[in-house]
Formats: sequence, structure tokens, C-alpha cells
Amino acid sequence: MKTNFRHQFSKGFTLVEILVVIAIIITLAGVSYTIFSKAGATSAATKCTAHLKQLHDYGVEFANQNGGKLPSSGMKDSLIKGREARNWWDALAPIANAQNPGEISLNEKVPHNLPPAFRCPDDARNFENKDTAYVPASADTVSYTSWLPTTKRKAISVASGKALYNVPWLSDGVPIDNRSVITKEDFEEIVGPAIDRHGRTIIVLYADGSIKKFDEPTFENIKAKK
Repeated sequence: MKTNFRHQFSKGFTLVEILVVIAIIITLAGVSYTIFSKAGATSAATKCTAHLKQLHDYGVEFANQNGGKLPSSGMKDSLIKGREARNWWDALAPIANAQNPGEISLNEKVPHNLPPAFRCPDDARNFENKDTAYVPASADTVSYTSWLPTTKRKAISVASGKALYNVPWLSDGVPIDNRSVITKEDFEEIVGPAIDRHGRTIIVLYADGSIKKFDEPTFENIKAKK
């Protein structure tokens, strides 16, 4: 006697199977996003650090030519004749061009067109092609702001002989003409927006050339860097 078996095959996925597949896709998407986000942040931080190193080299050369003083916002210097330097980037322009002719180009309407080294890759304010383009120098197109010692309110002296390991010179911020970070209030107004823009992390260049990344930075912990 021959027995016939009827096999029943599912003509589609069950609801449970569909939900499992969706869950797997969501998990993989989340992992991929995290990996790419971290990779992007690492790349931006690496570029930012390289930029700050270059700016420090310019600053040291400036100090060599100007009594050991690092430029700051509104600092008077001997290289920009007939007027006060609007900001530290004005002071560094002749240094940059002396080391690399044409590094900072000039035009009739704006004193300088700054290269990408003056901008942090994470800074998306008001300019396109920030990684490659030269843009007119202004507080809106420069990513870094200068710092001054709280007590003296004078340009940082690299020739003073004192330890400079805990003296910040540049950090990401929203530069303001003729104004440096001196007090906690300055920090909150000038550097605070950059902290939010960078996911609560910024990179600081110290007068001795060291560079440190701060998570959840405050005025106090930047000034007390070890």
C-alpha cells in the first residue's frame, strides 16, 4: 500500500521572521553609524592637531622676531606697520608668507585669504570647502581663538623663562576681534559654542607647543592642564 504525504510549505515569511530581520538591519545600521562617526571624528581631530602644530610654528617664529611674545587678539606688533593687529591671524600672516611664499594671499578688499590651517575641520560655520579653500580672514572664518593669562592681561611671553605647560595659547572657539579668553566669562561666551559644536570636546594648543584634547572642557581644567 502506497502512502502519499502532503508537504505544506510556507509561502512567505512569518511576522516573527520579519521582525527579526528588521531588528538585525537596525542593529547593523547602528554599528556602522557608530564606526563611521568615530572614524570621522578621529580624522577631524588629527587634522585639527596638525593645523595647531603649524600655527604654533608660526607663533614661535613671530615670538623670535617680537621680543618673545606670542600674538593674541588686538596685540600690537612690529610686523603690521601703521596699525594694531586686528587679531592673531593678522600677526601670523607675514610669518606664514616668509616661510612659504603665497601661503596667505592678499586682495584689495580683505587683508588676507587664509588657508585651511586656520580652521578646524569640525567647524562648519559660514564657509564651503573648508578643507581646501582659501577664505577671507575674519572672525567668522577662523576657528581658533587666542588666550591670555588671567592675571596679566598681556601677550604670552615665551621668553619669560617660566613654565608654559599650563598656559593655553589657542583653542577652538568663536573669535572676536580685539578680544582673547581671559576670564571664565570669556570662556563661556567665546569657547562655549565650540564645545557644543564639537560634541563636548575641543583641542587646545598650549604656549609650550603641547596639544591636548579635552572632553567636557571647563575654563578651570584647561588652565590647570598637567
